Amino acid sequence: MKKLMKVLPLLALLFSSAAFAAPELREKPVQCGTFTEVYNAYIGPNNLKPLFTGVATIMTHQGQKMVIPIVFYLNSDDGRWMWIETDNSETCVINIGDGFDPNINEDELMQMLIPNNT
Repeated sequence: MKKLMKVLPLLALLFSSAAFAAPELREKPVQCGTFTEVYNAYIGPNNLKPLFTGVATIMTHQGQKMVIPIVFYLNSDDGRWMWIETDNSETCVINIGDGFDPNINEDELMQMLIPNNT
């Protein structure tokens, strides 16, 4: 529960939106396969454990919105992490990385993300 409380402020930043301009829709390469394939390629070998789950609303290629379960995995020993969207037919790796740090300073983060134009 303590870990979840540390992660919630980061999630709020990730999912908040600015009122100044609408984000544009883009596509990036995403790796997809069965859950077993993703597990054998990433989750098992990297000793990733589920930290939290949720339900995301995604946009399909046909422009329709669809709800899909998500899972955020973490190796708390070395900071490796992975974010997946998954259901019983397909699992897609949305992000994978390292350097997970739940101890963030919101002011420092905002300074990095919002350019100072003065």
